[in-house]
Amino acid sequence: MKNHAMKLIHLLILLAVTNSAYAIEEIVVREESKFSPTLANRFSFIAGLNPSMTNAADIMNFNFSYAKKMEGYWFDASLIITNGAFNKITTNNFNATTTADADLYGSKSMLTTFGIGVARESRYSQELLPFDGMYEVISADVTYNIYKEKISSKSFTGPGMIAKFSLFKKFNDYVSMGPQLLYNLAVVKRAQDVDTETSSARSLTMSYVTIGFDLSFYL
Repeated sequence: MKNHAMKLIHLLILLAVTNSAYAIEEIVVREESKFSPTLANRFSFIAGLNPSMTNAADIMNFNFSYAKKMEGYWFDASLIITNGAFNKITTNNFNATTTADADLYGSKSMLTTFGIGVARESRYSQELLPFDGMYEVISADVTYNIYKEKISSKSFTGPGMIAKFSLFKKFNDYVSMGPQLLYNLAVVKRAQDVDTETSSARSLTMSYVTIGFDLSFYL
């Protein structure tokens, strides 16, 4: 009788362990089937203006940025479309534009910038500011630029770089927003009108700073 009781106890323990194993396995399967985002992709939309309060509209840009999380950094790709007053983003080179300063002053033209680079994310602002979910992203890109000056009707292209600093407030795992400071520098030149024309004679140096608002989505 005692042996039968022991066997019954062993059987009950075995059934309990087996059922527990199935239950654990079912939980694991359900957990794995749930959507669990890696948050390795960042999509950013930024609108920027000239930092001058009285001349904010002299430079306006829209920046779309995609970033992919790597080991210790983000791979960053950007498209920036800037509409800026000539005298705010460059200095006239008469040989390059063949147009007088007075005609170019205040006239607005389009600068399109394509950039690729790297970004680093840090949490230093979290220690300084009394808010939760604060962080900053610093990025630097090499760029290719296309500038179409509408008064002279001349097109300029060339390399450059951009540097961006964004301060974010994270609202949840998927959305962050905050201010951004952007610096764009490029040297662009037009095609030769004559074979003897030097590179410097047909070049413009583009440079500007904007302060904008960054809305980023993580997936």
